[in-house]
Amino acid sequence: MSTILALATYLESQGLHDPVNIPGLRQAQTVDRVASGPRSRQERRELFQRCLETVDKGEGAKRWAETWFDTGRTTQPAKFEQIGRSNMIEWLAWAFWAMPTEEVFTSPSNMMDLNQMVDTIESVKGVKFAKGYNPEVESIRLAFDPLVWVANMLAGLVFNLLGFARIEGTVHGKSFIKQDPDTDLSYWHRSPANPDNKIPLVFIHGIGVGLIQYIHWVVAMATISRPMILIEVPYVSNNFAKSECMTPDETYFAIERILKYHGYPKATFMGHSLGTMLCSAICRASPASSPKSIIHGLVLVDPICFLTHHSLARNFAYRVPSKASELIMEFFAAREIGTSWYIMRRFQWNQCIMFPIHWKRRFEKPSLYQGKLSPVLPRRTRVFLSRNDNLLNMDMVADYLKNIGLREDKEELTMMDDMDHAQFMLHPSWFFKVLKAAEEC
Repeated sequence: MSTILALATYLESQGLHDPVNIPGLRQAQTVDRVASGPRSRQERRELFQRCLETVDKGEGAKRWAETWFDTGRTTQPAKFEQIGRSNMIEWLAWAFWAMPTEEVFTSPSNMMDLNQMVDTIESVKGVKFAKGYNPEVESIRLAFDPLVWVANMLAGLVFNLLGFARIEGTVHGKSFIKQDPDTDLSYWHRSPANPDNKIPLVFIHGIGVGLIQYIHWVVAMATISRPMILIEVPYVSNNFAKSECMTPDETYFAIERILKYHGYPKATFMGHSLGTMLCSAICRASPASSPKSIIHGLVLVDPICFLTHHSLARNFAYRVPSKASELIMEFFAAREIGTSWYIMRRFQWNQCIMFPIHWKRRFEKPSLYQGKLSPVLPRRTRVFLSRNDNLLNMDMVADYLKNIGLREDKEELTMMDDMDHAQFMLHPSWFFKVLKAAEEC
């Protein structure tokens, strides 16, 4: 108790008794409007069309809408009957323009498109929003809502013992040139002298304390005879810093530079959790059907890049925890200051979601508005879903992936029964099945 009192006295003396006055936190709380929506009307229509295709009619559409509305963080989600048409317009303005409604409405064409979206949802999905605006209902808009915070951590020595070399920044030509830290990546590289598989495995971690939380996974991967690159994603690693976050496109170009420097024309990309979103961005920028693609294979574990528009934001940033796994996610990931700042200020869902096309269907007639949101997956694709995942409904995701052509009997799609988000790392049977995919793809 004396320690707490001493800390309180110190904060008071420094004028920091109000959390808003804490350096860095005030900046993190600021709505700085860096996040942006789709760049063109065509992209916006494609995103809306792809999202709408995965929403069921009637009650399914109502449940989907409810996940994006609340009556306050400590209460249950709003009921569909409470959501007014103007409330839905407010949310769509954020989701597809990354703007408040009043800014979208400064353009007559945008105003027309926004209202047409609501009309389309009502007519296609067979629902009807209440008239007007309900002030008791709040839409979930990540870039505009307040943040919370907890702590930070760091680590690194073991990777050196495993033969990895840490490289700070990407490269140009034959010399290392550190780039702008806001648009560059640090990474760990390891290459056996005579690897059985010369195609590198690029691993992108998820939210938490960075690569150190995957220490036993990295040790296991080090037994695979192939080059390996471990990407550091600092803004979701409990390492809050006053710097900008890389956009998905910037991440792709940085990884492309890394591969080019080391002489790798292609790589197998493996992502866990949020890392799958960056893998998705790579797939969108360099689809496997392109002759210049840098993607050889793809392994996605606990993916959040499919059907992101259903319940991810609520379950990660707004849900009141009711069980142990949700509490762990709340206190050790979602509420850490740097991660919270990224999710609430820099996360751009429209740049990370994908509605992919199976390799065998790459020559089929394109769907309406089909563009880069629908990349062709590589022939070597493996997706592992945790059935009890607390972030997304993985049964729904599994049905969606089966519909696009992924097959369980071909091991392209695997449902990990009784597993929650990230639990595969604690269960040897699933752990080694994922490791086998990392070796073979």
